[in-house]
Amino acid sequence: MTGFLLLLLALQGVTPSPGWSDPIVVTDSANTQRLSQFISRDSLGRFHLVWAGYNDQHRIAYKIFLIDGTTVYPETMISRDVNSAYLKRTVMEDSLIAFWREYDPVYYAARSLADGSEVTPATYLFTSYTLYPYIRACPDSLGRLHVLYNDGGDVCYAVWTPAPGSGFITEYEWKIEGADAGGVLLVDGNRVHVVVQDPVYHTYEYIQYDLEGNTVIPLTDFTADDIEGCSRFPELNLDTEGNLMVVNHIARSGQEYRYVLWKIDKNTGITLIDEKIIVIGIPPRMYVSVDFILRRLPGLDQYYLCWTDSGKDDQILYMLIDGDGNVLQDWQVAYDYSDEFSENVRSIDGVVDTQGNLYIVYSQVETEPQIDYFPTFGWFDHTYLGIEEEEQSETIVPPSISASCNPVTGSVSFTVTGSSSNELEVYDISGRLIVTLPVSNGVALWNGKDASGERLPYGVYRVSCGYTSTTVILLGD
Repeated sequence: MTGFLLLLLALQGVTPSPGWSDPIVVTDSANTQRLSQFISRDSLGRFHLVWAGYNDQHRIAYKIFLIDGTTVYPETMISRDVNSAYLKRTVMEDSLIAFWREYDPVYYAARSLADGSEVTPATYLFTSYTLYPYIRACPDSLGRLHVLYNDGGDVCYAVWTPAPGSGFITEYEWKIEGADAGGVLLVDGNRVHVVVQDPVYHTYEYIQYDLEGNTVIPLTDFTADDIEGCSRFPELNLDTEGNLMVVNHIARSGQEYRYVLWKIDKNTGITLIDEKIIVIGIPPRMYVSVDFILRRLPGLDQYYLCWTDSGKDDQILYMLIDGDGNVLQDWQVAYDYSDEFSENVRSIDGVVDTQGNLYIVYSQVETEPQIDYFPTFGWFDHTYLGIEEEEQSETIVPPSISASCNPVTGSVSFTVTGSSSNELEVYDISGRLIVTLPVSNGVALWNGKDASGERLPYGVYRVSCGYTSTTVILLGD
């Protein structure tokens, strides 16, 4: 407890930049053994934290807190009381799911976003030797998880349906041929975007599946062979058209590390932007780090890039870019510990709310004298971005889709607002793409038929435009 109080005193001396809150230590438990924590925000504005190193041991813990640090649900160990590490998490419908490895076996647990209660206790999944023992998972609209994991050096792709209390039902699963360890994925509508590394040069390759595991775009290498230092787990996001953004820190011989952007066309897999430099690390006051996040401002073509200082490990930096990697606000320091006793910040995660505010969590420690790392929380008010208000007012309207009638007996028109996409996609209840509808002047028409002109049966259909979707009930003629 003495170390915890000293760390609180140290936090009083850190210098936040304009727009940033004072940082708050949000756990009583240090996580020096495992510097990793992940944060989610629910619809009530509460923060759900899952972290490794509970009680400074190899354990996984969970809690809920408010923006001022007030505890809503107390710190709780969700792993078994044995060695647990390599934490990852995903949010699926009304639950937060954490994955970790207990020596070799992989376990998971689920907590309710409504009240923090236990949905599924620590449950054994499988045993697999893994070079990179992380479960990377992303939910789809059908209540399933699309998953990457490693079996030895192989990259395995699977789709799991949750079976509370007994793990998951595996709907399909196979090795991605031509991929080597690591890999990340992102599900958007009927598209499953996957980025892996090739086994020779360890550069990035792209492959796309539909929700049923059919290959839509075959494995394609989209990076140069002379890249050095590519992370096996780059950051993925989508632009306003649904094209895939891939951001990573890279280097070439004799050059500084830099963050770069690739953009891949969602329909063809063609590289739209090839290795565009966003920022180059130039010592002594700014360093590119392996610890970084890319988070989109909802409804806008704007993205936070936020990272920890890799030089002295005493700063957190941030900047704002658009979907093409153009700098909207150049890099600035968010939290500066450099004037205090020797400090160290690591392992950042973050989330953005509907107003565009950025919330981050990271591990922070005072090293003279040595005090344990603790998960630390801070947030940024987006009104300090320095972007003209009139520009904001033109783009801040969130995208929406409205139907002229629902249920639908014959034809229906959809009005699309706040999106520059020129097409709508209609999916059946299984997630299969039925038909693509052109959007003209914000309006799309659907006659209740599929792409071949056949009238579709009664049922619920999802209509999607980029990030935005709605559902309609189709009745008989």
